Amino acid sequence: MDNTTTKDYLDSDQEVWDQEYKNKTWDYLADITEFSRYSIVYGYIRRYLGSNGILDMGCGTGILYDSLLDSEKKGFTGVDLSTEAIKIASQKAPSNTFQVGNIMDYTPQKQYDIIVFNESLHYVTNTTKVLLNYSNHLTSNGVIISSLYSHKNTNDPAYTIIENKIAEMENSPDFEVLDKVSLFNHQAGLKWYIHLMKRIDVKS
Repeated sequence: MDNTTTKDYLDSDQEVWDQEYKNKTWDYLADITEFSRYSIVYGYIRRYLGSNGILDMGCGTGILYDSLLDSEKKGFTGVDLSTEAIKIASQKAPSNTFQVGNIMDYTPQKQYDIIVFNESLHYVTNTTKVLLNYSNHLTSNGVIISSLYSHKNTNDPAYTIIENKIAEMENSPDFEVLDKVSLFNHQAGLKWYIHLMKRIDVKS
């Protein structure tokens, strides 16, 4: 009998990420086919951003940062596992705006209005626990924005991992899903799920 269990995350290796950023593997994230996804994330940011800023977990080379107005960049922190990505992102902003960190053990140093997990929850185990930990660093009216890519191949283990994560988030008693968008880009044949969430027990 096969007693193996399906992993609830994708493997993530810093050296691999660094090499891929050096090889420009992820440059396509700045293409027009990704613009609609970033536009939805940015729309939520425009609605909920206050004076405490944004924490972008899995910021890559700072594509989300690029889309912000100068006034919206104040209080922004971007974190990514890849030192190469942070090296590129850091050229765009004041020192310490972008930091190298692992999503599983990074500890925010302040409260934020918005925490963004832009294609990064794929790589965490126990999604709800991770979200709860980060939500402790939200303001009382703070929100979480998550974007998750849905693989075209439904037989790909990553497809099942994402579907399970979505169910885990939506069924969590600790979070209210304020909004959910399923986005399909016909030009590229890509699909994403974007969630806007608020912790239920945060005191006002």
